[in-house]
Amino acid sequence: MQPLHYLIFHPDSERQKTEVHSYALINNQVTDWKGHVWVDKPGGNEDPFVFSQRWLYSYCHATQLRRKPKNTPYVTEGSYLFFCSGNAADKGAIQLDTVFVVDHSANWPNNQQGLPEEFQQDYKNTKSDLWERHFKYAFLGDHEGIYTYVSRQWFDSKDEYSFLPISQNGDRVTFDINILSPNFKILVQSKIKGRHPVLLSKEQKIELLEITLSLTNVQVIDNLTRQYEKINSTDSCKRSCKRNSTSIAKGSKRIC
Repeated sequence: MQPLHYLIFHPDSERQKTEVHSYALINNQVTDWKGHVWVDKPGGNEDPFVFSQRWLYSYCHATQLRRKPKNTPYVTEGSYLFFCSGNAADKGAIQLDTVFVVDHSANWPNNQQGLPEEFQQDYKNTKSDLWERHFKYAFLGDHEGIYTYVSRQWFDSKDEYSFLPISQNGDRVTFDINILSPNFKILVQSKIKGRHPVLLSKEQKIELLEITLSLTNVQVIDNLTRQYEKINSTDSCKRSCKRNSTSIAKGSKRIC
C-alpha cells in the first residue's frame, strides 16, 4: 500500500524553544550539535515526542489521519508528516519544526488496555520518559490511544528519515505560503481555519520537502537531550558511521 502524507498544524501555545544536544547533518556531515529546536513543552504532553531514539506521534490530530487500508493509501511506512505552526499559517506563512517520516505504526490494544506491544515495558513505568512524557496522557482522559506512529531515523540507514529543520538564522524554517504552487496554496488555505490536517499528494509532498530542504541549514536527526545532559545515543551514530555512505539527497553523501 502506498504511503500517505500530511501537513499538520500545531498550536504555538504548546511549542517551546528548547536548547538541546543532538546529532545533526550540516553540510552533509554528521555533527555533534548544540542549539535550539521547537518542541512541545518538555515535561508535559509531548507529541510528537522527540526525546527518544525513535520519535513517537500518537495523539494530536493523529486520529484524523487516514490510518486503515480500505483500498486507498493510508499512513503507513514511508509516510511524511510535516508539523507546522497554526499561528504562523493564520498570517500566511508555513513555519515548520518537524519532518516526521513513519517507519511503522504500533497498534494499541482494544479499549486502550495497556500500550502497544513493543512499548509494554513502559506501561505505568514512572522511570520511563516514554510513559511520563508521552504515553500516560492517554490514561488521564486527555487523549485516545489508537495508533502510535514510530519514526524512521537517519541511523536506520534509510534514504528517507525524520529531522528537525533549522534555518540559517537558527530559527524554524519559514516561508510565505504564496510560493506554493497555486492548487497547493488553495488546498492549504482551505484547511487553516479549522486546523484540519492537509492531505498531500505525492507531488505536493515532494514540493514541500524540496522547499524545506532548500531553506534548511541544520537537520537535527537523532535523539535529543536537554543541554548539558549526557547524550545517550552516541552508539547509534557510531554504528551508522561504520556502514557504507548512502545518499541523503540527490548528489550528496552521508559523511561522519
